[in-house]
Amino acid sequence: MSKATTKKPAGKGKPKRGGKASAKAAKAGGRKAAKSRAKRSAAAGSKAGSATTKNGGRRLRAGELDGLVIGYMRKHKEAAPHTASAIAKGIKRSSGAVANCLGRKEKEGAVQLVGEKPRSYALKETD
Repeated sequence: MSKATTKKPAGKGKPKRGGKASAKAAKAGGRKAAKSRAKRSAAAGSKAGSATTKNGGRRLRAGELDGLVIGYMRKHKEAAPHTASAIAKGIKRSSGAVANCLGRKEKEGAVQLVGEKPRSYALKETD
């Protein structure tokens, strides 16, 4: 008695794993993906490695927000007292980040809290 063997159609079945050929293909695929990401990044007009915000602005360095907030308050003294959301709209940053900054500046003594609800701040008078 002989057993009948059936051939599988070409291209069907489990893919091979391991071996030198598949390792080379995986490396090449990784390089291709990295090049593709770099091209998309360059096409978007951003430098590789530079972070941007949701609205397209750049990320601020440590302490840079403090300068923006105090600068806005100085420039708009006539509109004092200022809320975090009003300042945030003016400098195009999040109101949460500005509120945290104002809290820090209050502890440092640069601004004073003049209203509880909503929390509003004014620059401290310097003698």
